[in-house]
Amino acid sequence: MKDMRSVLHEILEDDLTPGEALRAFRVKIGLSQDELQEITGIARTNISALENGRLEMTSHYALLFGAALKMHPADILFPNGKFEKTDELLKIEKKADAILKKHAAG
Repeated sequence: MKDMRSVLHEILEDDLTPGEALRAFRVKIGLSQDELQEITGIARTNISALENGRLEMTSHYALLFGAALKMHPADILFPNGKFEKTDELLKIEKKADAILKKHAAG
């Protein structure tokens, strides 16, 4: 069986959101949203909202869906194998660099 990331790139070539990846993986293995709800306990309305980008895919959701779909949660959370750094993350990196330079010098 092909790994799910390969399947995903066969289905859709563009960069995917986590919700689009969830839908693609779910559809590929033949699960309905109702069945995914039964497996995970996540309301079907929330699954729909996640797939359509109306609700943010959190690591908690990715862990649950990963277990249900027998895949690594990072494949759902970061379907393109990358992530965009927010302004908050860039500020944290800048602060970390400054402190780590002090440690290296000291």
